[in-house]
Order: sequence, then structure tokens, then C-alpha cells
Amino acid sequence: MAAKCELHPGRASAGKMFGVAYCQQCLDGIEAARKKVDKHIDPKDCFVVYEGKDTWKPIDGTGCAHWVSHQESLKGTPGKGCCLAGFMYRVGPVIGKYHEIASVKDGKVVSGDISKVKSGNFYAKLDESHVGMVIKVTPPKKGDVLPTITIRNDSSAQGGVKDNDFAGYFNSSGKFLA
Repeated sequence: MAAKCELHPGRASAGKMFGVAYCQQCLDGIEAARKKVDKHIDPKDCFVVYEGKDTWKPIDGTGCAHWVSHQESLKGTPGKGCCLAGFMYRVGPVIGKYHEIASVKDGKVVSGDISKVKSGNFYAKLDESHVGMVIKVTPPKKGDVLPTITIRNDSSAQGGVKDNDFAGYFNSSGKFLA
């Protein structure tokens, strides 16, 4: 028996993508949608979603969450907030199962213990509109309250995956999770 399209069982499969069989119309739609994915998104090939019938479009989601999901292998339920490869693309679900280590607003620790933040932890804006990963922590200098923290994130404003200083770029505001 010939393989069928996962989304259109009446159509023969023309190939697989990320382990899923698709018909030629789906493959063409995926390719067209890929060409419209924002330049800052990393990775790009899977940042598309099925709209219905024969329509595919770039995901209307946060590239930062998508990038973190791929880095940490955070897969979700297919068809529910996941890219074509099965990785989440919304900040809330990406950080949802993690606990807060510390929260900082305008340079002041408002909860938790900032000294416990380490490389590999997650960073999220307080409103959960952005997420990244802590890649370096340097203990505070004498008299400083906060350590120097470097965050790697997929930034639409900066056009790709960038490393940013918590104090400078993020105005010493956000929460750290593990």
C-alpha cells in the first residue's frame, strides 16, 4: 500500500519532512511558506504551520522561544504550538515547567537568589514576551548587587541569534529559571 499524506489521506505521499509524509501540494506549500519566514528566525526550515486545506504560512510566534526549544530539545504536542519539526514556539510553554531562581526589576532583586543563576539557565522578560539562555555569569564586583550575566537569544530587533548583557540590553530586568 502506497504511503498517504498525513494531512490529506486521499492523496499519495510525495515525500517526508521531519519524518512526516506529505503530498506534493503540502510540500509546495511548505516550501513557499519557508521563503516568507523572517530573516532572524533560527532555524528557518521548520518555522511554518499548516493553516488548512492547502495553505501553509510562517508561524506567527516568537522566534526566541523557537530557538530555545531547539537548543534544549523542548518538543510539544504536534499541531499545538509546535513548528513543523515538533518544537515549541511560545515563551509560556517553553518556560512553563521550570521554576524561578530569581526575578529582577530595574536592577533590584525582587525575589529569589540571583547568586544561584548559572550558565544554562533560562532568561525571560518579566512579561514573558522574550526568552533566551544564560551563557555566562561573572560574580558581582565589590559593591555591585548583580553579577554580570550574558544572555544568548534569537532577537528580531537585532536580526538573529545574539549575545547580550543583562544590565545593558535587558535593563537589568527579567527572571531566571531552571
